[in-house]
Amino acid sequence: MYQCDSTRFANAQPPAAPVVVVHARKFAFVPSEITLKKGQTTKLVLISDDVRHGLAVKGLGIRVDIPAGHRTEISVTPAQTGDFPGACSVYCGSGHRDMEFLIHVVN
Repeated sequence: MYQCDSTRFANAQPPAAPVVVVHARKFAFVPSEITLKKGQTTKLVLISDDVRHGLAVKGLGIRVDIPAGHRTEISVTPAQTGDFPGACSVYCGSGHRDMEFLIHVVN
């Protein structure tokens, strides 16, 4: 008779959420576009390479500060598909207006 060690499965950890690293610098996000999956939690690691920045993506409820020289981590679980534009939400100099970001959410 086959026996299964159920403790191995009971102690199994769920797979870690995908991680996407985005750098903010005068005057761009790198990368400037990312793709996420609907319903899948993803950790965004936001790093400022120079001055204080922010990221706001209204359609996904994201608004976060990114302090100079630091990293900010947030978790995002998109509930709908589509393209969600965002931008730097903290004035960071003369090119601030050009700091755009786009999140594509797919099935």
